[in-house]
Amino acid sequence: MPFLWSLLALAGVHLLAVASPGPAFLSVVHTSVRSTRRITLAHVLGLASAVVLWALAALLGMEVVLTRAAWLYRLFQLAGGLFLAWIGIQSWRHAHHPIHAESSVPVPTTALRAFRRGFSTNLANPKVMVFFASIFTAIVKPGTPLWVRIAAILIVASNETLWNGTLGLLLSNPRAQRTYARLKAPIDRTAGTVMFLFGAKLIWGAARS
Repeated sequence: MPFLWSLLALAGVHLLAVASPGPAFLSVVHTSVRSTRRITLAHVLGLASAVVLWALAALLGMEVVLTRAAWLYRLFQLAGGLFLAWIGIQSWRHAHHPIHAESSVPVPTTALRAFRRGFSTNLANPKVMVFFASIFTAIVKPGTPLWVRIAAILIVASNETLWNGTLGLLLSNPRAQRTYARLKAPIDRTAGTVMFLFGAKLIWGAARS
């Protein structure tokens, strides 16, 4: 029973974390209003795959490695910050371009590229790093039975896929895409600003450390 309550707590806390605005949330919105549902779902699967990787790393003690090897953690921070800042700058640069312009901000045109974009986004997502290095490892402690660990991974993967998938499908209908076409410039610039600020914060954290 204690393990059941721990898993329920993990499910609730993680769902709140996934639903809160952040790089993954913005990337789903950005992709779904400009791409097909197939591309959007591939992007969502990429996001979920990165979360599973972080969960496995946490269960295998990656948080201990990152804590003891401070330079490695700073490297992760710096790489993630540069990636997010680059996405933000590209969004600003190409905000005025038509949706389907070849020079537009890099929007995945194939399922594989969409998957890679989603995977890279959550791999460098500071929210994900913090969650799995703190909350996740606090709930799924060393010595936890194997079935609980497997259940924990399934929970975070399901939360990520169901929430982002539902959001992406809702925003990938033609009406949403027509609305986006009218408001593309301010939406892209707002999203780009937030992405850049996330990245700058991560870079600043790495520099201060």
